[in-house]
Amino acid sequence: MNPQPLKDKIAIVTGAASGIGKGIAIRFAQEGAHVACCDLNEEGAQATAREIEGLGRESLSIRIDVTKSDEVAGMARKVFEKWGRIDILVNSAGIIRAHFITEVPEETWDA
Repeated sequence: MNPQPLKDKIAIVTGAASGIGKGIAIRFAQEGAHVACCDLNEEGAQATAREIEGLGRESLSIRIDVTKSDEVAGMARKVFEKWGRIDILVNSAGIIRAHFITEVPEETWDA
C-alpha cells in the first residue's frame, strides 16, 4: 500500500481559501501532492498555501476570478511555469451567490 498515493502529483484547487476547497487542498498535500491554491480571496489562498508548505509540500497561491477566462488561462500558465504540468484539477470555487435553488435564474445555470 502506498502511504502517499499522490506523491509529487501537481494539483490545482480553486476555492482553496476556505471550506471544501481548502479541505481538498490540505488533504492532497497530506497525500503527497504539490498544490496550487487558487481563490478570489487572496489572503485565504496564501494562508492555505502556507499550511501546505508546513506539511513539507510545495505550494503556489494564485488570486483568480474563475468567471474570467483570461484569469483561468493565467492560472494554468503560472502552474506550468512552476511545475511544468498539471495532474489534478479540482473546481471547488463557488460562483453562484446564495439563493434557494428554485430561485436561481436559468441563465445562471447555463453560464
